Amino acid sequence: MIRVTDLCKSFGETQVLRSLSFTVETGEKVFLSAPSGAGKTTLLRILCGLESSDGGTVEGCDPNEIAFQFQEPRLFPSLTALQNVTCIAPDPAAAEAAARDLLSRLGLSDALDKRPDELSGGMKQRVALARTLFADRPVVLLDEPFAALDPELKDSVRRLVAETCAEKTVILVSHDPADACLTQRTLTL
Repeated sequence: MIRVTDLCKSFGETQVLRSLSFTVETGEKVFLSAPSGAGKTTLLRILCGLESSDGGTVEGCDPNEIAFQFQEPRLFPSLTALQNVTCIAPDPAAAEAAARDLLSRLGLSDALDKRPDELSGGMKQRVALARTLFADRPVVLLDEPFAALDPELKDSVRRLVAETCAEKTVILVSHDPADACLTQRTLTL
């Protein structure tokens, strides 16, 4: 279980998180909703240990058990799409078949050998999502994972995320209320 108690975070004079408290049960799927600039991404960064809070506590978040998809795809420019996924595996060569399958299920079978500068924004986002799902961690943090996807792609990608994360704890940030279909409840900041 993830437990956040009285979490606070400011950037200069701007307070983005103020006495935030909530729990997420193991295996629960939560949709995180708030206007732009309200601290959703900051909260995810605190949960995975990339950002420090100014006060409060976070319990039950071991950064080694978290897979995090950033709002913008963070791909290694010198690696192919396939290598960007397998690079997180202890034995990338042994993981190649599973990574190929996952990328194919995301509609990227023709892009396996392309580098990020050869991919569209939506393709980059799907490669980043593939790497997040491929990490196979018990907690998955998704920050706008479908934002750059065409509407016809979103449904199939959402189904894949639902299937892959069925037993995982998921916190999903999105400005699209339709993405809440993947979750059990909404947490509003």
